[in-house]
Amino acid sequence: MPHIAPTEHPFINAFRDVWREPTLDILMSLLREDVTLIQPLSPTLTGKKHARQAFRRILFRFPGMRGEINGGLGEDTQVMIDWTMIVPIGRHEIRLPVIDKVTLEDERVKLRIAYFDPTPLIGPLLRSPTALARHAVSSFLR
Repeated sequence: MPHIAPTEHPFINAFRDVWREPTLDILMSLLREDVTLIQPLSPTLTGKKHARQAFRRILFRFPGMRGEINGGLGEDTQVMIDWTMIVPIGRHEIRLPVIDKVTLEDERVKLRIAYFDPTPLIGPLLRSPTALARHAVSSFLR
């Protein structure tokens, strides 16, 4: 039986559309109620309610945050996405390379494990009074 290589998965196009200009509601549309999200320097998020709270804080901290999809592969319920997170801070845009490993169920995200280094955000965040203030205020958002 010949092996068929994974190809670009339809979910990658949905991910691309969402991260072009993400909003809270559009981000949530990709997720199952029982979603689990794992990423560096953050606690694991379980459930859509906790994901909504976290994304609300992130989008408030970094207005204009978006993503560019570089590519990806998938087969059935497993998808790998190579993308660049673009985070405006002050007068600069920080570009972070990201690899997302996504498990789908019913065409929505059941599990997302993100691989990236968020530490390049720290210096610019600390040097931008506006960004730092938004970061502090976002801690109180629910």
